[in-house]
Amino acid sequence: MKIMKIIKILSFLLAVAAIQACNHLEDEIAALDIPTTVVADLDLTLTDDDYDLVDKGFGTFDSDDEAKVLIPTILTENYPQLGLGSSALVHYDLYDPIRINNELEFTLTEQDYVDLGESFGTLSSEGDIFNAVEFKHPTPEENDVVTLTYEWFCGGCADQGTLTSKVTYYDGRWYNAYVPTAEDYTFMGQRFPNFDSRTAARERIAKVLGLRHLFDEEGTIRTAVFTYTFVPSGGSRQFVDFMAVFQFDGAAWQPFQDVVESSLQLGHDGKTWVPDNTIKYSLVGADYVAIAADYASINPGGSGSMANFGNYDIGLWPTTDIVSSIGGRLLQIFPGVEDQKYLVSYDTWEPGAGVRTILLIYKGGVYVEF
Repeated sequence: MKIMKIIKILSFLLAVAAIQACNHLEDEIAALDIPTTVVADLDLTLTDDDYDLVDKGFGTFDSDDEAKVLIPTILTENYPQLGLGSSALVHYDLYDPIRINNELEFTLTEQDYVDLGESFGTLSSEGDIFNAVEFKHPTPEENDVVTLTYEWFCGGCADQGTLTSKVTYYDGRWYNAYVPTAEDYTFMGQRFPNFDSRTAARERIAKVLGLRHLFDEEGTIRTAVFTYTFVPSGGSRQFVDFMAVFQFDGAAWQPFQDVVESSLQLGHDGKTWVPDNTIKYSLVGADYVAIAADYASINPGGSGSMANFGNYDIGLWPTTDIVSSIGGRLLQIFPGVEDQKYLVSYDTWEPGAGVRTILLIYKGGVYVEF
């Protein structure tokens, strides 16, 4: 029993000694100022495994705001060794279908034509249609759709009388949308005047636009409104208007898809990854010449050394002067944009040649340390 007790006591003392040795070693490492993190610049595209890390099994984010919340978790998990000063440009897929916002219906009255200055009580051009829609709905929101019924007369046009148009508001302007007729749906291979697949609808409507608008200028935008049918879980079949947007690439009409690629710039603040607009900049020879001249009277010794050697002699430059001098130089070469951050690298003599970094942000007309 005494032997066992002695063994336990010895084991305890050895454990304490080991802990003290480790702590002593950690203190020595800290004293040497050896960095425990790595600084790197990443440019990457998220994979299915990355989305799975944050329970996004469909391989997309639902919004840019959601991406800003979840991407830092992915980076921390995949790159735990990266720390302050690291940056990441992350490309990801965003589920961003174009959905109708507000649907409104108007039928022009006799008084509407008078107010619009249409003395004949009809519309006769696409511009007239847009003017009428703006008159009836003067404060549109993105992806609004207005169904307008009006009297139409245009010399030489086959269509006269009462017409109805669906006019869409997209990216700040109105578009007279293409609306498939029953014959159009049949032409596009549909048994019924609707689509049960938005992807198929966009692809087939793009071909119809190619037949009707093959000579539009490259970059032209057109919209369409088609009938989409679906059966919600546990419900009955629904029929709704769905909006699609297309752009002409010079040869064919390309539909805007539900999933689009987006990008997010992030930086590591020493604790975690945060969405960031930080610009990295390294001082060059002309910068040191300018700073030395500007600080000749403020810090004669440091300025003289900088003029000769093109670096900051840490023994001659107080931290406050380093911050103010680099901030002043940024004001000379970059326009001030509120909250814009710069991660600036500068050469030093410590003694011995070195490179340090400082993170500055533009606030209220000056650059200050972040």
